[in-house]
Amino acid sequence: MDILTNLAVAFSNEFSSPVSLALILVGVMVGFTFGATPGLTATMGVALFIPLTFPLPADMAISMMIALYCGSMAGGAIPAILINIPGTPSAVVTTIDGYPMTRNGRAAEAYGWALVASVVGGIVAWVALVSLAPALARLALKLGSAEYAAVAFLGLAIISSVVSAPLVKGVLATVIGLGLSVVGFDQITGEGRWTFDSLQLTRGIGIMPALIGLLVIPELMATLFQRDAQVVAPRSLKGMFPTIKAFMGQSINMLRSSIIGVATGIIPALGGSVGALIAYDQARRFSGNQAEYGKGAPGGVVASESANNGVTGGALIPLLTLGIPGDTVTAMLLGGLMIHGLQPGPRLFETSGDIVWNILAAVLLANMAIIVVGAIGFRFFVKVLDVPKHLLAPALFVLAVVGTYSLSNSWFDVVIMLGLGVFGFFATLATIPVYPMVIGVILGPLLESETRRALVISGGDWTTFLTRPVSAVLVCLAIAVLVLPSLMKLRQMRADRSASATDIN
Repeated sequence: MDILTNLAVAFSNEFSSPVSLALILVGVMVGFTFGATPGLTATMGVALFIPLTFPLPADMAISMMIALYCGSMAGGAIPAILINIPGTPSAVVTTIDGYPMTRNGRAAEAYGWALVASVVGGIVAWVALVSLAPALARLALKLGSAEYAAVAFLGLAIISSVVSAPLVKGVLATVIGLGLSVVGFDQITGEGRWTFDSLQLTRGIGIMPALIGLLVIPELMATLFQRDAQVVAPRSLKGMFPTIKAFMGQSINMLRSSIIGVATGIIPALGGSVGALIAYDQARRFSGNQAEYGKGAPGGVVASESANNGVTGGALIPLLTLGIPGDTVTAMLLGGLMIHGLQPGPRLFETSGDIVWNILAAVLLANMAIIVVGAIGFRFFVKVLDVPKHLLAPALFVLAVVGTYSLSNSWFDVVIMLGLGVFGFFATLATIPVYPMVIGVILGPLLESETRRALVISGGDWTTFLTRPVSAVLVCLAIAVLVLPSLMKLRQMRADRSASATDIN
């Protein structure tokens, strides 16, 4: 009852303050802009807006920044669906089915599913945030380095197997991504690795230059050599939002994916990419039509967007209850909280209870605002499809260069981005998927650091990954993901041969 009472008071405060509601709406709109623009990130948006919130009361300031966070996660699906360029790292998985739906003339449907899934994921995360935060945060603290490494390994195994290319090429692409992730100083010894005596390479290859280079540049280069039929932009909202029957058909997928996103968000450093990958894999496995995935399955978009928006609420749980940021955005929010005189941790609800409950109410309002902002902005977002791709490519190229340079004001990042772009283009010509490379760059540092830390703790004993129950289950799942498809394919080949032999006889 205390939770319901506190929420009732908090919502009453929010609705009685037009300024607070306006700030939440502005935060979501700004978040959509940052999420929909490749090269701009939610982390950058929160960092830029922290100084602007200094004159505001603490609850309004934090509410606006969290609204920006939620909006950017939803906005990342816009370019992923319309032009096959993920606006955020978490939206990489959305491109797998979102863009094929656009090419099939179903852009409005894909975008509608993304919006609905984002809101559902956000609401499920909010329920977990207000009701289970302390218990879930304590559970996450019991996980050690072996479990973190196993989760990263599972994510890499999933992306290697879900791409449409043969498993060997998926694994090869993942290994390439892991190789890119180790460039720079060794995290433990401090020695340079694959730096080629370059001072710039000592800090490694950034995630965003790699993401833009491997996913954006190959797509732009492809437009120089081929003229695909122009995708027709939808002109109305008709058919955008799913029917009640269709919604109920995806309800289990949404709920399962949202819970996966929340659980992933609670574990620090994993982020939305892992949650979206695991949710996508589970959606495909439980689907009655697995062959549709990768070719324009609404369930793929639903799984990805439910999960990466579920991560937002999950990541706030350890931030508010333990003072531990779950990802880079919540690390920025941690600074914002402290600047406004709030000290995240177990006593936050005791010392600043009224402010915290107002913030929690704002989280739900921000997720509800996503559907409004997304629906109204749809008519403007789809106009990008009216521009011929060979004319749109130069503008996107300039945007990619500017976005990459603005990350750290480094032209070297631009060179890395362009170099990886050319490499990614030739990789696509060889039918080697680039998605696993990006995920390898994202999860590589986590896999390496946690694996080495687990080995240090265990005295170099590799069996530590199998003697700890949680990590053992995750490792076995990862191996099953890699091995079972090949075994099933081999079994099918043998069955086909036996059938052929029987027909001949």
